[in-house]
Amino acid sequence: MIEASPGGRVAIVSGAGGGLGRAMTLALVEAGARVAAVDANRGLAERIAADARKAAGEDCAVPICRDLRDPDGCAAVVDETLSAFGGVHAVVNNAGIGMATIRENFWADNVKFWDVPTDKWQAVFDVNVKAPFMLAKAAAPRMIAGGWGRIVNVTTSLDTMIRPAWTPYGPSKAALEASSANWAGDFDGTGVTVNVLIPGGPADTPFVTLASQPDRSRLIRPERMAAPVVWLLSDASDGVNGRRFVANDWDPDLPADEAAEAASAPIAWKGFGRQAASQPVPGSA
Repeated sequence: MIEASPGGRVAIVSGAGGGLGRAMTLALVEAGARVAAVDANRGLAERIAADARKAAGEDCAVPICRDLRDPDGCAAVVDETLSAFGGVHAVVNNAGIGMATIRENFWADNVKFWDVPTDKWQAVFDVNVKAPFMLAKAAAPRMIAGGWGRIVNVTTSLDTMIRPAWTPYGPSKAALEASSANWAGDFDGTGVTVNVLIPGGPADTPFVTLASQPDRSRLIRPERMAAPVVWLLSDASDGVNGRRFVANDWDPDLPADEAAEAASAPIAWKGFGRQAASQPVPGSA
């Protein structure tokens, strides 16, 4: 059951047109939020916005097609959201590209880091790290001024970040996770929070190609993201900052606050720094 509601809030969801983004967009509008559905593919953006409107009314969603690798494009997303809805209360940084852009059958035919084309490495980091930074940066002043806001960054499982043959996807998500921890501290005392949400394993989306995983029954359903993202964008999550939530661990039979507690842990890598040296180095921070 979903007990918390983001009703009346305005959220930007990047990568809204397919997979996890589609599931989260529909869940949010059905819970009363209004969503700027952002996708690099205009057809996908328009399709999810139309489906959202069918589910929750004509004024619940707008499609936005922008290149999020461009700082002007990210600023335009926030401006268009403000123009459509008069505010912006949350950013769900879900857009991403993965190993299939390097090699379609990457699961079976591993990609060594020295075989990754430099331009493709750059493209992955531009979409997975640079774009979330720029969208959050553009939206942050509005949320701080309003005294309430949410940034939810979709990263990946911690072992994926360091798994061999997963450059550049794994390292890019590690960078976004570290950024999330950093931003969470920056927002202390503002009413704005930053948390991480992951499926908890490979999800049944185009992100995981048929060539890499033909047995789709083994994959996590995108709809598992629905309950946690709705809770995170509601008042019920006030004060919850710097946490990582695993959607597949969210128990829908529990009250939402209990499900959230059971499905979350501190964001990576809090506490790990103290393991780096047995004694502090003079002059270090």
